[in-house]
Amino acid sequence: MGVERFKIIFLSEMGFEGKIPPNHTNMRTEFAWMNALNADHKNLHLFEQVRDYDFVFLILPKGKLNLSAEGSKIADIPNPVSNLYASNFIDILKQNNKKICYVQEGPNWWFNDYNIVDQFNFYNILSKCDIIFSHNEIDERFYKGLFPNTKVESIKTLLIEELIKHIKPTKENKVIIGGNFARWYGGFQSYIVANEFNCEKWAQESHAKRELEHNIPDLNHLRRMPWAGWMNTLSTFKYAIHLMPTVAAGTFSLNCAYFGIPCIGNIKVDTQRYCHPELSVAVDDVQKARKLANRLANDKDYYELCSNRCKKLYKEHYDLKLWKQRMHNILS
Repeated sequence: MGVERFKIIFLSEMGFEGKIPPNHTNMRTEFAWMNALNADHKNLHLFEQVRDYDFVFLILPKGKLNLSAEGSKIADIPNPVSNLYASNFIDILKQNNKKICYVQEGPNWWFNDYNIVDQFNFYNILSKCDIIFSHNEIDERFYKGLFPNTKVESIKTLLIEELIKHIKPTKENKVIIGGNFARWYGGFQSYIVANEFNCEKWAQESHAKRELEHNIPDLNHLRRMPWAGWMNTLSTFKYAIHLMPTVAAGTFSLNCAYFGIPCIGNIKVDTQRYCHPELSVAVDDVQKARKLANRLANDKDYYELCSNRCKKLYKEHYDLKLWKQRMHNILS
């Protein structure tokens, strides 16, 4: 038996209860994990109802911050997770279940902007967990440094292909930018470099879309849509660029690799580095990103090399069967 033999539940701030079917139309990364592990889900605040599981996977909410980019206080905004972090919910979960696993949510530094009490409470929560699952290898080293006596593993980003396996990419002459014009996404830099492709430029609409961003005359925006619709739309693009400085799950690079879309992006993100090795850059190295974009646009052989290689590397590193086997080995 594989990883399915374990009884697993995910707890997060989402309100639904139950399992994620393979034909779920919004198969984001956390839903893909739940589906692959045949896991249940319940709202985090119902933790006292969670009993007799082999593994409880915690996706803790990020909470709210009240600091500027340079660390100056800008508002008195209460952190909605403070009471939870100060409670003994981990102890209760450990009394009623076998193992507790923390799953990274967002960049590893996020808790650094909490107030001092919340920072230490967050640290104490993670110190009580049996396993810490990180997004990337760089995050893995971060947590191993903080918790040298705790098992730390990366939980690889994952695609469930059930709803997209029929899609045949069309590769129209246009480029997709991975985020909006906010520091989190680095959309401005991506937009500037995207000019090298000399074709239509598109970006996704998200919570980070800036006021007046829609007035940029040569930038089109995709409406927000469920994951399956997004993947269908993504399959029509020829190029991608994502100079996002925030190191997180890396779904954009992985989605592009699945369709063989060469993506220029952050070398610290595992999905980018493993699937698009020739196109991975330090996000501050805009000069190199521009040179790569120019080569992709003007060297047909180089484009085909990158396109074919990222599809191949996706299967080598992120195939569902490999993901399940790896998780089985970790949990065993």
